[in-house]
Amino acid sequence: MALTSSLYSGVSGLVNMGNAMQVIGDNISNVNTTGFKGARATFQDIMAQSINTARGGSQVGRGSSMSDVAPLFIQGSFESTSSPTDLAIAGNGFFILSNPKMENSLYYSRAGQFSTDQYGYFVNPAGLRVQGWKMETQPDGSAEIVGAIGDIQISNSSPPVATNQATVAVNLDSRITGPVSPSDLSADWSANNGNLTPNVHYEYKTTFNVFDSLGNDHEVSVYFDRTTNEREWEFLVTMNPTDDRSSAAGTPNAGMLMRGYVKFTPQGQIESIHGTSGTPNTPLKRFNNGTWEDADFGDHNYPKMVAFFLPPTGTLDPTTGQDKSAQIMEFNLGAHATLDRSTTPPTITAWNPEAISTTQYANRSSTLFYDQNGFGPGFLESLNVDTEGIISGSYSNGRIIKLAQVALARFNSPIDLAKEGGNLWRETTASGAPITGPPRTNGLGSIAANALEQSTVDIGTEFVRMITIQRAFQANSRVITTTDEMLNELLTMKR
Repeated sequence: MALTSSLYSGVSGLVNMGNAMQVIGDNISNVNTTGFKGARATFQDIMAQSINTARGGSQVGRGSSMSDVAPLFIQGSFESTSSPTDLAIAGNGFFILSNPKMENSLYYSRAGQFSTDQYGYFVNPAGLRVQGWKMETQPDGSAEIVGAIGDIQISNSSPPVATNQATVAVNLDSRITGPVSPSDLSADWSANNGNLTPNVHYEYKTTFNVFDSLGNDHEVSVYFDRTTNEREWEFLVTMNPTDDRSSAAGTPNAGMLMRGYVKFTPQGQIESIHGTSGTPNTPLKRFNNGTWEDADFGDHNYPKMVAFFLPPTGTLDPTTGQDKSAQIMEFNLGAHATLDRSTTPPTITAWNPEAISTTQYANRSSTLFYDQNGFGPGFLESLNVDTEGIISGSYSNGRIIKLAQVALARFNSPIDLAKEGGNLWRETTASGAPITGPPRTNGLGSIAANALEQSTVDIGTEFVRMITIQRAFQANSRVITTTDEMLNELLTMKR
């Protein structure tokens, strides 16, 4: 009977409106959940029943059913935070997380509330580890990702880095007309066991620190004195004789590293750096384990000096040809050489002053600039994440190291991801395989640090839906009560 069918049509409406109200309740309860994507319930009619009418066959519907409950993957607004490891995604990507207690357990999330655990892993509040790539600093100073995607682990300490390049730029007073000492600097050094006196043995001295492979800092001094040649200055690079562990240790020669001469142009710029006074382009001399020898050049075309802050091992490094404990440092006075490397040894054809360079101007002698690329040991002080998801650590030794890069994933059908709770989704067959990559590639979006993505639930929209669902529920209940009254009338036809 049609009346009975109308009862079940009303029941289907009540069931669907009840489920829809559950969706709305879930949305409203997660209005403050980080990275939550609000869901939407949609409905469809049920296959109609055919009946005979005057025009022939017609169809009468049998109620409704729920068509779909799907999350709406729209961009949520950002909430600014004070934590640099709070991350939000501007785009379609998901963070990739792994449960360390389960093998092959990958989850995806838009909630970027991350921190480091006691083992240094980058984790979410539930302890799931954020996935990404490890980064390593290359010889040219850049950082590159290495290996496959894995757990991101933050190093709490920065190992020491031995100095392999030192730069010093000074101005030498052009008004000085002659040498302070009649002897050259290396002879005075040996004669006085390294105790040189200003205005007795040299005209000007500058000092800076370098680091050995263990992170110890060592004082390096550069002495300057005029020569009798026009616009030419002698220089001697030394270390503290007590730090010298070479075969010259304990002798008057201990502590010397390099000697040479700088010739300036009439305009006060470097014209030549050479090893023999008055003879441009002759090789500089370096003191290597107790012996003076010609200095060769490094990759940056600066002369190399050899220091022994650690005792010689007696074993040669096949790469450098020097003892394994020798610390080789390029020494830059503010000019690099142009070399003809077709000859052995390479021939110096010119010297090229740089932007910051040693000069000879009519001003008092002074140090303009010094720098070196070594570091002592350091400990992590803070983290920073850029828009490409690169995590950089600031260490107490002044180093800022790119440590890792966050990986993102996206799906062709994100609405088919399976909810796992805890702001997590899992891949399904319907969602398709994840497309992974670094942020700002493959349409994955970029990273915003010090921010969290807010829930996409809109309270006003949910309240309006709640009203329409409530009214629909009332209407369906009226269908049932009215049908019941009609059935009652039917039953009272026979008394």
